[in-house]
Amino acid sequence: MGSTVSQFIDKVRDVAVLPQVVCQVMDLTVNPNANARDIERVISIDPGMSSRVLNTVNSAYYGLPRKIASIREAVVFLGFKSLRHIAMTAGVFEMFVGKADKQNIRRRAWWRHSIDAALCGRMVASQMPDVSPDEAYTAGLLHDIGKPLLERYGEASYDEVEQLIAQGLDVLIAEEAIYGCNHAQLGRAISLHWRFPQKLAEAIGDHHAQQAESLAEPSLTAVTMIGNHLAHQLRAAGTDLMAAMGVCDWAFQTLQMNPNTVQALMVACDAELKESPMQALAA
Repeated sequence: MGSTVSQFIDKVRDVAVLPQVVCQVMDLTVNPNANARDIERVISIDPGMSSRVLNTVNSAYYGLPRKIASIREAVVFLGFKSLRHIAMTAGVFEMFVGKADKQNIRRRAWWRHSIDAALCGRMVASQMPDVSPDEAYTAGLLHDIGKPLLERYGEASYDEVEQLIAQGLDVLIAEEAIYGCNHAQLGRAISLHWRFPQKLAEAIGDHHAQQAESLAEPSLTAVTMIGNHLAHQLRAAGTDLMAAMGVCDWAFQTLQMNPNTVQALMVACDAELKESPMQALAA
């Protein structure tokens, strides 16, 4: 971990959560008719709340024999009392509400894309025998968590990164030019700092990877990469099979997916983005 990433980690305390998510969690935890599944649905649409819950359940305090990467497992283990405490102590506006209109628009767009990538990743994982759809959803939801952290704790505006991207630079190179590190590096570092499972940190940190050779557990990373790309593509340009196969070549090979499978998957993801009730919360 480079010194610049370390400096960001030193500044990061908690990722804030959205106000409506905090309120819904608090309401559900005192509702005698609510169950763990109800709370999971609310937490799963918010990267900030999801990361806080996973950070808590994987902390040294609980000393679990294995790391938990599924929000569903975390909710069941923590129980309503702990979840209510997490919601009550959460920062509300700072992560997704900026100081200017442009900043607000950008952060809300990040949030919506996070939900899109989570939904697509879960759909991809549902076709894989060795990847948990719940863990794929978590990885997709948190894959870009480094972006709001760069903007929130960096000394420069993310506007400068977007200006470089507009000039043709890759997003990671543009971020490194402005902040000294990129969102994937920071996402991995903060995931490890929060004691997330190694495979989840790897999926977050390597969702822009060019090959699978250096990855310890490539399957979840491959699913996250494909979910991220399909979420971008389906919002921007529709189902372009060749574009998807080209950008995610190693990921599709890792998951042994052929063009026919990919085409069917793209149609399924497109329907998921249009029909999922979670899209109403991301609007």
